[in-house]
Amino acid sequence: MKKVKFLTPVLALAALAFVGCSSDDNKDVAPAATRLELKDPAQVALTFPATRQKQTIEILTDAAVSEIRVSQVKASADEADAGWCIVKVESASEISVEASDNNGTAFRTATYAIQAGSLTPIEFTVKQDFIEPENTEMSISLAADSYGSYTFMAPAAGGDVSITTVTTTAHQWTAIFCDWRGDPIENEEALPAYCTIKTPSGASGEALILTFQPNAAFSMQSGAMVKISSGNAEPFVIHVNQDMPLATSAIVMDADCTEVYQSPHAVSFQKDASTASKLVFGVEANGSCEVKFVEVGTTTEVSEPWLDSQYRGVDRIWTVYPSSANETGSDRSLDVLLTGQNGVELFRLKVTQAGA
Repeated sequence: MKKVKFLTPVLALAALAFVGCSSDDNKDVAPAATRLELKDPAQVALTFPATRQKQTIEILTDAAVSEIRVSQVKASADEADAGWCIVKVESASEISVEASDNNGTAFRTATYAIQAGSLTPIEFTVKQDFIEPENTEMSISLAADSYGSYTFMAPAAGGDVSITTVTTTAHQWTAIFCDWRGDPIENEEALPAYCTIKTPSGASGEALILTFQPNAAFSMQSGAMVKISSGNAEPFVIHVNQDMPLATSAIVMDADCTEVYQSPHAVSFQKDASTASKLVFGVEANGSCEVKFVEVGTTTEVSEPWLDSQYRGVDRIWTVYPSSANETGSDRSLDVLLTGQNGVELFRLKVTQAGA
């Protein structure tokens, strides 16, 4: 019995020593972070003026400051690294964001991710303004005609239609309906009835969009003029028309409209005929027509035809001509169709060009 009483205190001391060592080994291990969020959710998107400015993002987290990291995710499209923006972890609750002066001619952006331990990162974006230029440069994607004018033909079906993309070095562009002098139309009764401006302003690279009513008349809608302005750049004026509905019938005649042709009608060109050798037809249709180049005797469209064609429903003139001389060594043939509603064939022109 005495031996047992002697051993019991020894075992107790050993157990205490074991517990004490285990506690010492883990006392410096920090608990895993369980919370990471923005104190103000609106700070997920920061905006800065063109001049240098510093802002502070407040975060709520139980992570130690040593566990908090911020890394860049994306910069502006033309930058590999947003060196103009400096982001620092100031404490376990604050992150500073400082943008330097923007002397460029466009907005610049960057995206960053806040990380804490293994928690899901929080991304925030930085967008910085630019100084309005003294002299604005502006361009549009719509091509001018041979007279230097800008004209757009919208489809008869109506709806939202993108007229042109506007590029400017200023902050934005604006669009208004104007009269033939370029002055704004202030009388609502004088505004066009068939369309409205859906995007009266936009940033560089954005599109001018107009909303059109469906055209139920058998004539083209015309008269609307849209003036695009930006800063002190020279404005653009676009004549905006709306096509008539697709036709359900068409009569094709000679250029003088004295002889009516029956479909199909055959014509031919010489070997050396090209763009200068045009055949001109008059067309009477109860709507607009579309031109299609197809394989002979079929409705299978040809992707690279050797023919060119122009159809102007307003003038009721249809021209057809070879795009080049025939160097194949043999005759070549194509059919040209005038089609209307639902792609229905209204007239077929059978065209052959000599090869020898």
